[in-house]
Amino acid sequence: MERLQHIATSREARLIVRWGLRLVGPAVLVVLLVRVVDYGEFGDLLSDIRLPWLFGALAAVQLILFLRTMRWIEIHAAFGLPKASFAYQMRLSYATMLATLVLPQIVNPLSRLVLMAQDGYRAGRTLAGSVLEKLLEMGAFIVFGVYGSIVLASTFGGLAWWAIGGAVALGVAAFVAYLMRSRLTDLAIALIDRMPGLGGGQGDRDEIAHDIVSLDRFVLVRLSVWSLIIALTQAAMLYFLSRSLGVGLSFPYIVATWGVVALSLLLPLSVNGLGTREAVLVAAFRAAGESTDAAVAVGLLAFGVVAVGSLPGAFEWLRRFLRGSGQQASGLAPVAPPGAQAQGERSP
Repeated sequence: MERLQHIATSREARLIVRWGLRLVGPAVLVVLLVRVVDYGEFGDLLSDIRLPWLFGALAAVQLILFLRTMRWIEIHAAFGLPKASFAYQMRLSYATMLATLVLPQIVNPLSRLVLMAQDGYRAGRTLAGSVLEKLLEMGAFIVFGVYGSIVLASTFGGLAWWAIGGAVALGVAAFVAYLMRSRLTDLAIALIDRMPGLGGGQGDRDEIAHDIVSLDRFVLVRLSVWSLIIALTQAAMLYFLSRSLGVGLSFPYIVATWGVVALSLLLPLSVNGLGTREAVLVAAFRAAGESTDAAVAVGLLAFGVVAVGSLPGAFEWLRRFLRGSGQQASGLAPVAPPGAQAQGERSP
């Protein structure tokens, strides 16, 4: 009995369960492709695709990459990491976006952190920056998810009430966090403990939490705005793809639909939303009287457009495989992040 309990709680068993859950999304996609899609109509949709709108979607992918690069430049500076050029940050943005096509969207193995470690950036604040990036993305997804769930209440009634309740809970949590601001580091440690794939000891979590909590609040506001703009650009990409197939749904409706898709990305049921994204699109398009074939096509095009748009990242991965890491940062002296100077200098 004890052996069975040990197996059930082992890391390997949790990993198997986690990736087993991620097969739900692809399984849903297979069902849609077998049971829902009319391949005659599907082929007609793709043959009549409107190229200007498709190119607009590709341009949106490039804008997303640019915005993520700018956000990381600010994260880089906020945590006092050694300076890096815009070109270096952009290369990493391409490489990490390409990696998300085969890794979980939110809780991936922090591939940017891996690349920076290869280049000599030691853990510490680099890990703190990666954790903050994931928290910012999660926050933006929740904001758009609440909006989408409320707008699409007739389609996702139960989800809308869940989203409203979640919004109220977040508001209460923010108020409680403000009242307990002297213990924000402890709260941050508790949150980091629940983020899969981080590992590390208690000391690492303490340092990560302290570095994040000690950031200037205006810096956090700016980074949050960057994340919201990135999320809106992702919704715009979905709108362009819909228009490329002749779907006449309004931009606010597509933004709301993408919000529900964003919520689904927070669930460990797929890889990069494959399958769950198409299921949400089918439900939303059907509710608006649009073709379910178009919904599946939009979902698959979203995957394809991101793959094509982030293809330069393949050269970065290949270059690292053949030649090793790029820029070396280990010899550069870090600068203490805002709000942390009084706590004394710590090496990253």
